[in-house]
Amino acid sequence: MNTMDRQITFSALSCLLSYPDEEWRAELPDWKSLILEISSRKIREKLLHFLEAAAGFSPEALIEHYVYTFDFGKKTNMYVTYFNSGEQRERGIELLHLKNTYQQSRFLPTEKELPDYLPLMLEFAAAAETEAARSVFEKYLSNVRELASRLEKNDSIYAGLLHALLAALDILGVRESIEEGTVQA
Repeated sequence: MNTMDRQITFSALSCLLSYPDEEWRAELPDWKSLILEISSRKIREKLLHFLEAAAGFSPEALIEHYVYTFDFGKKTNMYVTYFNSGEQRERGIELLHLKNTYQQSRFLPTEKELPDYLPLMLEFAAAAETEAARSVFEKYLSNVRELASRLEKNDSIYAGLLHALLAALDILGVRESIEEGTVQA
């Protein structure tokens, strides 16, 4: 995956997995143009399919689906360390490790979200060097897989985005790390 593909793919995924407010909707035509430039047909088609599916929802219905899926779903939230640690103290250590990784790569994330928020991690993957992005996702690959599986079981339109992410991570060479935690049910 070349640098431009990586940047477009991860930036698009970050945007598309964000809260679908009016600004989000207004940006979709620009994202569609960029998505069409992605060389991986599989990733490109999954992202375009999501855009088509999202267009089939009224703004209010899409927001409702998003909130129901990610904000109220303990098993489908986008805080990837939550799958390993829940609200336990160990999660704080993982969050600190992620924050330090971001700082070492000179990535200055917003303070509005925790460092394990998937759209934020995707912003990092778009901005950081390939190896830094790979190392972050290697630790949480099983968590991303689990989230994709749970979204698919719920027939969520967001499942395709997670499958696009998994395809991108595979192309990037992300493999499960030895220290990766076990996802809890």
